[in-house]
Amino acid sequence: MKRGKILTVLPVGLGLLLGGYLTYAALGSDKTSGDSPPGRALSDIPVMVRAVDPSSPTSNGDVFVVKDGKEIRHSDRLACQRVYYAGGRGICMGVAPSGVDYTASIVDSKLRVVHTIPLTGLPSRARVSADGKFGAMTVFVGGDSYVESATEFSTRTAIFDMATGKRVASLEEFAVTKDGKPFDAVDFNFWGVTFAPDSNRFYATLATGKHHYLVEGDIAGRSLRVLRDGVECPSLSPDGKQIAFKSRVGKGDYWRLHVLNLTDLKDHAVAETRSVDDQAEWLDDKTLVYSDGENVYTVPADGSGEEQLLIPDAASPVRLEVGSGGA
Repeated sequence: MKRGKILTVLPVGLGLLLGGYLTYAALGSDKTSGDSPPGRALSDIPVMVRAVDPSSPTSNGDVFVVKDGKEIRHSDRLACQRVYYAGGRGICMGVAPSGVDYTASIVDSKLRVVHTIPLTGLPSRARVSADGKFGAMTVFVGGDSYVESATEFSTRTAIFDMATGKRVASLEEFAVTKDGKPFDAVDFNFWGVTFAPDSNRFYATLATGKHHYLVEGDIAGRSLRVLRDGVECPSLSPDGKQIAFKSRVGKGDYWRLHVLNLTDLKDHAVAETRSVDDQAEWLDDKTLVYSDGENVYTVPADGSGEEQLLIPDAASPVRLEVGSGGA
């Protein structure tokens, strides 16, 4: 994509600068966003993304941070399939130098690699606690005896100490309770960790049979408690009061983004009607930011309005605290 094209098709304003500059300077794509909705002004909220551009493998996966429409961080040393950052530390999950295995890099506030962790499967989800103390990573793995087909995958999710790069625990090792009673099954799968503000608590998805439970976890206690069914890839709002998640529609792989109130565990759909297979992020307490695999969008969390293109040719969006090391 040429910068001149972007300047002629996107409206003047901060959304233009963010979408146009990222796509031109970072991704080098030949695609045009002329049919996309206008970008949204970010005010002073910095956002980290990874570049998505299959036509340009050399830039695909590059990590960028943008604030007020201006690039303030760029690392072409990282090639990430999933990225997350908080509290001065980040996770970049991607392909190992061998080209056949997968690895995770823990990076510092300058996006420099400080620890490297071999992964046992295909990168799926990553999150870091707000204080940068803990990180969580989910990978897809094959070979579990309970799966019905050799083409099906299970998940593995682990918590890591971000300062040392050492594994703290696997969620498969946690004790689970449901309705106050021990709960266990051979086909337990966990994914989509999202940390609470105190970093010891977190939420995640527990799948078993045809159920996708929202669970609340305690790292120190190595315990998980089932809250309700029908929640995949939870994401806690900055104020800790709401959880965005993807809700499965029908029997196929089609999901609608929903928002759940933690007080009564009731939820509602947001205005985005397309299937979104992503762990949404919160831009602020009222706005979700997410990717459809090709572009990054925002949508109001209360179900009003409509989706808006935020950053073309990008994925894995991360809201950063103003003044944080990554911003």
